[in-house]
Amino acid sequence: MHRKTRAQRYDYWHVWALPILLGVLSSIGLLAALIGDDLWDGLSWLCLLIPLVVIGWYVLKAGKRKRV
Repeated sequence: MHRKTRAQRYDYWHVWALPILLGVLSSIGLLAALIGDDLWDGLSWLCLLIPLVVIGWYVLKAGKRKRV
């Protein structure tokens, strides 16, 4: 059986899927904030909050790794 090396396991989508998704969410959030009020405001808050939560999660994860 052929085993893939670590570099072969991480293809294009493994590297870029999350940054692309966060960029799309940010764009949707910014556009929703410009389009209207009420429901659009909630959508913009949600779409702009998700990237911040993901960034915070990765920062905390990296901080825990350095301490150990």
